[in-house]
Amino acid sequence: MNLSTQNQNTTENTRHQLAVFYTGTKNIYAINIAKIKAFIIAQDVSINDVPNDNMIISGIATIRGEPITLVNLDIWLGNKPRPMEEYKLIIYCEFNRRKIGILVTQMLDIVEKTTKELKYSQDENIKTSFTTYVKVNNKDEYCVVFNAEQLLQDIGFRCDKDDIDKFHAMPIKSNKLILVAEDSQIARDILIDFFDAINANYEMFNNGKELLDRLQQIDLDNIALVITDLEMPIIDGYEVSKAIKSNQLYNHIPIIVNSSMATDSVTKELQKIGVEKFVEKTDLDTLHTYIDILI
Repeated sequence: MNLSTQNQNTTENTRHQLAVFYTGTKNIYAINIAKIKAFIIAQDVSINDVPNDNMIISGIATIRGEPITLVNLDIWLGNKPRPMEEYKLIIYCEFNRRKIGILVTQMLDIVEKTTKELKYSQDENIKTSFTTYVKVNNKDEYCVVFNAEQLLQDIGFRCDKDDIDKFHAMPIKSNKLILVAEDSQIARDILIDFFDAINANYEMFNNGKELLDRLQQIDLDNIALVITDLEMPIIDGYEVSKAIKSNQLYNHIPIIVNSSMATDSVTKELQKIGVEKFVEKTDLDTLHTYIDILI
C-alpha cells in the first residue's frame, strides 16, 4: 500500500473549523478559524477613511491599538457593496504576517469540515480556494472558502521582487531534492522564484497526494526535505506530515510546514506529529534559514 492510499481514511477525518458568514449578499463565504484573531463589532472601533485608489480597501480601523486595513469582500468578489453601516462585524484576521479586517454583514456559524468535504475549485476562479456545503436554516447551502493569498495580492500586500532578488547571493549548500506541496498559484509563483534564486533542486506539487506519490519514486538518499502547505485538496499538509512521520522508511525526512495558519494550537499539533519547522507564508528569510539548517 502506498503512502497516499494508506492515508486516505485519516485524511477524511482531518477536520477544519470554518467561520461561515454573509458579506453584503446572500452568497455564503468562509474562512479557516485558525486565521482569525477576533470578531469585532464594527461600531465598537474607530474607522477612518484613507485616500486610496484600491476600492477593495474601505478604510483603516484601530483594533487593539493597531491600524488595521479594512477589506470589502463584496467589491473584491464583484458583488454590489452595501452601505458601510450594514457591515456590522469585522473579522480580524492574520495570515502571511499581515493583519486585515474583513467586513461582514452577518456571522452564520462555525462549522467543521473534513478535507474530503472541501472540494477544490474547478471553475478557474482564482478568488476561490475550496467550495463546500453548510447548513443554513436546516438547508444545505453552497459555501465558498475564498483565496486569502489572492486577496492579499489584490490589496497590495505582495512579496516584492527585491525580497527575492537578495537570495541570489545566498545559494543553499546541497543539490538534494526538495519536494514542495502548495495549491495556491500565487504562493507557488513566489516559491518558484525563491527556489530558483537559492539554486535549489526542487519539485512542486498541487496537493499532498501528488507529493506522497512522488516521494515513493525517489531514492531516499536523494531527498533533502519536504515543504508543505496545510490547506490543500485531496490530501492536506497535516496528512502529508502524518504519513511521512509515521512511516519508518520516511520518518527521517525533515518537514517544513509553510502556512498562513500561524497559531499556537496549529504549531503544537504539528510538533506532536513530528514536524521540524513551521514558517508563515512569504516569510522567505525564515524559510531560507530553516532550509539551511535542515538540508
